[in-house]
Amino acid sequence: MTSLSSSQYALLEKARDTLLAAKLALPTIEKVEAVDQSLTESIARGYFTPDEEERIRKVFSDYLHVRMALHQTLFSLRPLLPRLGKKLAPHSQQAFVAAWLAGCILMRSARFMVSRYHSEPMLRKLLNRADPLYGIPEGSFDHIQRGSTRPSVLVRYMRAVHFAEQHQQELQKFTQDPLTAPLLKILAQEQPYIEKQKRVHATAYTQCQFFRIKSKPSRQYHAVMWGLFETSGRAIAEMRNPFHQKRVRRRIRKKVIDVMQPGDFLITRHDDAMSNLFLPGFWPHAAFIIGTPEQRQQLGVQMPEEQLERSQFPVCVLEAKKDGVRFRALRETLHVDAFVLFRPLYKDETQQRQSVERALSHEGKLYDFEFDFTRSDRLVCTEVVYRALDGKAGLHFDLIRKAGRFTLPAEELMKQGLKKKQVEIVLCYGLMGNKLCSGERSTNLVKRSLNL
Repeated sequence: MTSLSSSQYALLEKARDTLLAAKLALPTIEKVEAVDQSLTESIARGYFTPDEEERIRKVFSDYLHVRMALHQTLFSLRPLLPRLGKKLAPHSQQAFVAAWLAGCILMRSARFMVSRYHSEPMLRKLLNRADPLYGIPEGSFDHIQRGSTRPSVLVRYMRAVHFAEQHQQELQKFTQDPLTAPLLKILAQEQPYIEKQKRVHATAYTQCQFFRIKSKPSRQYHAVMWGLFETSGRAIAEMRNPFHQKRVRRRIRKKVIDVMQPGDFLITRHDDAMSNLFLPGFWPHAAFIIGTPEQRQQLGVQMPEEQLERSQFPVCVLEAKKDGVRFRALRETLHVDAFVLFRPLYKDETQQRQSVERALSHEGKLYDFEFDFTRSDRLVCTEVVYRALDGKAGLHFDLIRKAGRFTLPAEELMKQGLKKKQVEIVLCYGLMGNKLCSGERSTNLVKRSLNL
């Protein structure tokens, strides 16, 4: 057996442990099949529900963390590895086994994902979006595909295959070594995939290049159109009558604070907003109630320290406006002319807490001036409510097509909630003069405003 220095032994021991953990941490075939089943249903529907999206992102995030650990292992082993093509020095033989196994797992898992999902536009679109909550960078799927089909990567991989085959007998002397024996055992399991990958690499590269050429004009068009939507959307959102006095006053806001709970949501209206001309119905806007710090603490809501600092009273609302999804004081949200306070019919406090925590995960995201509910990296006002509630407490909202996009206007959110008996009305204001109503009277007024 070759003698190793203490630093070399520690490095190889850490690489071994990382590789064994990575093998166990990769998403199982059961998880992948669950994604496939969800994907089939979602494609038929035309969009992912928030629950489906969370499951997919969780599996993808697990894979990305394993992938990062493997890349870090490869990088750490570089000092022990000679350039491929030269004879391995005795002290580098075990390092090559570890590095070769890391490369095999990386290539196999990337090729598995790319071959399985590269032709599914909905899933590609989802996995290419950044998600800080799960640590997913922008363009992750395309990056994986490019990496697994880049000529320089394929050449290095094939050279490693050839080198491992040439030195197979030499490397087998470590079958009893505690550092390397477990890795050789996994390499033996990987051998059928290695043989298969040698045949598919050329095809993979061709497919990737074709997709990049085909999709480039679409990406350029999207960038231009999003800029136009943002510019016009901001201009429309700022148009108000400077002489108009809002009908919701301080005493009304105080009554809302007295009855609101975390997990409630508001639907509001500005009588003088220019955007009313472009948004359907009487009720155009929504905001999610996160409650006061005391209410959240009593409910057991978990949130990062920096969010806790930003959400001190009078902040008690999470709302998407032109400046993004932000915490806001109720006095800002209710600087309006009419509103309805809704309460979802949660089965218990656990579901209520989960809905609030899910809403908090979207804080800080940009506003979506395209109103496209199939993406979760940019949100509109009703989407904050939709993504917080859908799939919780038996609540489910069906997206509808508007101007070629799946969306959920405020009035559609209200109608579905009331028709399916998923929400109740706590208060409404502005539908019968400047009066605050509750109970059955408020329900009748709101339904009349919705033509229900």
